[in-house]
Amino acid sequence: MGKVMGSRTELAFAIAHEVGNHLGGIRLQAHLLDENLDVRALAEASILIDGLAGRSGPLLALLRPLLSDDWKPAEKTTWAHILGRVQKQIEDEGTGGTRFAVELGESASGNPGADVDQMPDHEWLHPLLTALAEATIAHVGRRRFVTFRLVAGVSESTLWIEDNGEAEDVGAWAAARGRPLVVGIARNLVERIGGRVDAIRTESETRIGLIFPS
Repeated sequence: MGKVMGSRTELAFAIAHEVGNHLGGIRLQAHLLDENLDVRALAEASILIDGLAGRSGPLLALLRPLLSDDWKPAEKTTWAHILGRVQKQIEDEGTGGTRFAVELGESASGNPGADVDQMPDHEWLHPLLTALAEATIAHVGRRRFVTFRLVAGVSESTLWIEDNGEAEDVGAWAAARGRPLVVGIARNLVERIGGRVDAIRTESETRIGLIFPS
C-alpha cells in the first residue's frame, strides 16, 4: 500500500516522475526506430511515442493550478461545449481501438437545457478531463469502452468516467502513477471548490464520479 496522495507538493512530485517516465518511454521507442523494424513495428512505435507525448501535456498543464491559490477563471462556456472539446481532442489524437464516448445524460432536475449550460469556472477543468480520458484509455486498452457521462443538477453536477477495463485501485492510498495519479489530482482540485470524487467498482465496470457544486 502506498502513501496517501493528498498534498499539492506530493502530487507535483508525482507529476514530475510520471512525465519523466513518459520521456523515458519516448527515448526508448526513438532508439527502436533506428532498428530495422518492419512497417507494423514502426507504426506501433510511432503511436506509442505520440501517446506518451500527448499524456504529458495535460499533466504539466495541471501543475500551476495544483500549486496555486489564485486560479484564473476559464472562458465562458458550457458543460456541453467543454466535453465536446475533450471528445474532439481525444478522437483527433486516436484511442488505439478503445471506444470513447461523451453523453450529456439526463438532468437530475428534469431541466437538461438549463443544467447542461452550467459549468465550474476553473482553468484546470479542460486539462483535468483530458488527462482523465487519456489515462483511462491507456489503462483499459483495446476493444474496451470509456464513457464520460454528465448528470447535471441544480445543487451539484456529476461527471461520471465509466469503463469496462480491469479493476484498478484509484483510492487515496493508491500508487501515484497512471490513472490513480490523475484521480488524486482531481480529488485535490475538486475538493478545494467544495466538491468530491467518488469511485465505484462493480463486477464489470469502474465508475469515477467528479461531483461539482453548481
